[in-house]
Amino acid sequence: MNRASFHLVETLDEPLDTERFLASFPARESSVFVLDGGGAQSNPRLDDFAFLGAEPIASFVAHRIRDERGAILRDERGRALGRVAIHRQGETTVRENVNPWDELSRFYEEHALPTSFFQPSPIPFRAGFVGYLGYEAGQFLEKLPCENRPSSGLPDIALSLYRWLIAKERRTGQCHLSVIGEGESEAEARKDAERIRDEVLAKLRKGRENAISSSETPLPPKRGNGLGDGGSYSLVDRDAYLERIRIVKEHIDCGDAFEICLTKAHKAPFSLSDSRALYTMLRSRNPAPFAGYWESADFAIVSSSPERFVSLDAEGWAESRPIKGTRPRGETKELDERLARELATCEKDRAENAMIVDLTRNDFGRVCRFGSVTVPELFAVEGYATVHQLVSTIRGQLLPDKSAIDLVRACFPPGSMTGAPKIEAMRILEGLEVVERGVYAGAFGWLDLGGAMDLSVVIRTLVLANGEATFSVGGAIVADSDPEGEHEEAELKARALVRALETFAKGGA
Repeated sequence: MNRASFHLVETLDEPLDTERFLASFPARESSVFVLDGGGAQSNPRLDDFAFLGAEPIASFVAHRIRDERGAILRDERGRALGRVAIHRQGETTVRENVNPWDELSRFYEEHALPTSFFQPSPIPFRAGFVGYLGYEAGQFLEKLPCENRPSSGLPDIALSLYRWLIAKERRTGQCHLSVIGEGESEAEARKDAERIRDEVLAKLRKGRENAISSSETPLPPKRGNGLGDGGSYSLVDRDAYLERIRIVKEHIDCGDAFEICLTKAHKAPFSLSDSRALYTMLRSRNPAPFAGYWESADFAIVSSSPERFVSLDAEGWAESRPIKGTRPRGETKELDERLARELATCEKDRAENAMIVDLTRNDFGRVCRFGSVTVPELFAVEGYATVHQLVSTIRGQLLPDKSAIDLVRACFPPGSMTGAPKIEAMRILEGLEVVERGVYAGAFGWLDLGGAMDLSVVIRTLVLANGEATFSVGGAIVADSDPEGEHEEAELKARALVRALETFAKGGA
């Protein structure tokens, strides 16, 4: 007998802020997520909803498998093989020597629900998966070098399944609790949903009391935090980065690629126990449309990403918004406007952006209806807290026999983080970057059980694990790139994260 499900949606009596929500659930024990974007000054449509949730009922984790010499095991097509662990209801199922993307498709379909099941609502995310697809998960899709380089040891893919969440309308502040109940009958499923609702509301009330108590007796500011006077440091210094740019340009001159996104990693000591406070501070200082926070017992992701990798709505329309082209914000209105105009008219930045637009159109063409792929917005300049970005929009209608996972597979990893052609750029990067990218340059966000999805590109993001905060920055290198200018652009992108770490270490708020 198939188990029944019931979808319950209730509007909360009062607004709910991120701090109160976090205070309602124990740190790391509850695997909290907060997808609380904002800050898209030129594009308010990206700010419709924020999503908050906790207490997943299942998880999907995948790692590449290495032999005793450290070499990646491969299938007959040369793709990396993986180990998948699925945790649910206190049990763990492990599958060895598999393609994790195939396993993820099956796991997703096992839990998917028809769109008609959900109550009518403008909320795009009602219940489903939250997590990330790390950059090296691309090795499960294509034959790539798979160099044995230092890594964080985190999973290549990590997703958790949540059957309740809170959707907050950003313009009104109104909050809606969405719950999926389960049972042997619809009546039992409804009772299960109501039980979960009551438990969540009780925890939110307790969180409100905790938040009020904390505000009445504020704690002294944190100091030290292990960062020390040196703060964060790059694993590749200026001269080494410039040398790698020279090598990249040689590849481009030889015709190996047209554009290559070269990056470098930074790290700093940081305690995982401070992850929530760091996110709260970064969100207030550097808001971004795809800002987000997700925690587990072993790691946390603190993101201020401005870039949409790929989304899919309930009608099957896919969208990607690649970013290529960056300028700092000006200290005066006149300077700010001049920098924005400079970005809008720069031939080099427009060429970089156009290459990734063409790559993304090609990726969409693999899974979208013929003739539906369009570019409704090309070379738009959007302003954020610390930078201007050059953004284009690609849209297409997904074929009826394709799923959200099929769409991600066709586009992964994000072309804005590889270069063009994608596979050759990835092969070149594998030999130039000194550490694996890990979560960075992959995708982070949500997949709704009804088929919708919204994933960001993991940039401007801190990954907290193993007593460290790590992040990476970089930029697209083309034939006429100025190495010094590329280095300065990478440093500009790092600035907000470095300042957040330094300010936090000094007890700032």
